[in-house]
This record gives sequence, structure tokens and C-alpha cells, in this order.
Amino acid sequence: MEAVLRRMSTNEALREAKRELRALIARRLDTLNPESVHEQSRTVFKLLAGLPQYQQARRISVYLSMPTGEIDTVPIVQDAFEQGKQVFIPFTHRAVPATGPGGDPKPSVMDMVSLHSLDDYQGLKRNSWGIPTPTKSSLETRRNCIEEVKAGESGLDLIVVPGVAFDSACRRLGHGKGYYDYFFKRYHEATDGKLPFTVGVALQEQIVDASASIPVGNQDWPLDMILVGNGTSIRRE
Repeated sequence: MEAVLRRMSTNEALREAKRELRALIARRLDTLNPESVHEQSRTVFKLLAGLPQYQQARRISVYLSMPTGEIDTVPIVQDAFEQGKQVFIPFTHRAVPATGPGGDPKPSVMDMVSLHSLDDYQGLKRNSWGIPTPTKSSLETRRNCIEEVKAGESGLDLIVVPGVAFDSACRRLGHGKGYYDYFFKRYHEATDGKLPFTVGVALQEQIVDASASIPVGNQDWPLDMILVGNGTSIRRE
């Protein structure tokens, strides 16, 4: 019982540290003007386009950005199609209950599904976060990257990852739902331990101070690299 209580206390302390950091970053982003987001997004795209891992990737996953508060990924989506890459985007849905066969312990999960073209992108509806999102009915025409891997087909080569905050060790803080971390876990299991190259993209206001670090637990996955809107990049050692 003492060990259980100690674990509960540790988990609550971790959740509180994450809540405080999200609030801090939100205050920073509140002061950010659209012009700065636009310029930083252009800078990050140039950094990404220059990476050999991006240039050589044939199948990539890209998050579709919110209207404010994060790097705009529209230039990345446009360039990927121009370069003939296959593009996959997040789709979040209610999970199969864990009590059923192949069930999931989480109430909702994120999959990466295929985006067909720029016209397909422009036809997506925005959800409550302002993010362009596929409809459930369109999934019949979209490929699911984890299902393809399980069937023995090619997986992803690179994933462009969003976040609320990042640090110098390529640790990432998300919005608290655990979607990306759980996706990495599922993909890792489906590929017997392989993961695509993971690239976080960040406004400079989303990088924590050099003396600080992202609070993480054993469910949190580090990234391979972070590209920052001030023109710098961070590699995991």
C-alpha cells in the first residue's frame, strides 16, 4: 500500500509540473503576434527541407496546425506533395474498449491516415481546435500507416511532431492527452522496435530555459531532433 501511495504521489506531482509548464508557455504565446509565427514557420520549413532525412523520406507524417500558437505546417504539406512524397496526417477517434479483442486501454487514440493531395487537404473541415480533420466517413478511402505495417507494407520514414514545449534534450510536452506518445508505443510494437525519424517543430517561445527541463514520465518518448523558429536545431545525443 505504501508503494502504491508513493507512486500516486509521484504521478500527481508530475501532472502538476506539466500543468504549470503548459500555463507558462500559454502566457508566452499569448504575447506572440501572427507575423512572428509566420516568419518562424518559414524558418522551420527551410531547416526541415534541408535535412537529409526529409529529403530522402518517401512517406512522412505531418500534423495539421492550429490557427495560432504553433508552427504552421501548410508549407511542409505543400512541399511534400510537390516532392512526390506520401503524406499521412493525424486522425483521433474513440478506441475499442480494452475488454474487447485487441482492445485499447485509452478512451481515444490517434492514427496516421493518408492525405491524398492538396485538394484533399483544402477540402478538410476544421474541428473545435481549428485543425483541418478528415471525416470518419472518408476513412474508407484512406490508408492507415500502422495497419499497413502490420500487413508487411512500408512504414513511415519521418514524423513531424507538434508540442506545447520542448527542451535541450529533445524532450517534449504535449497537450496532455498522450496521443503522440501512445502512437509511438503502438508503432514501436507493430514494427518490432523500429521508429521513423521524429522531428519536433517549435516556436522559440516553446523552448524552455536552458537551466530547465521538460518533466517526463516513463510513458513519454524523446524526439530525434527539434527545429526551432529562431533558426537553431537540437539533436538528441
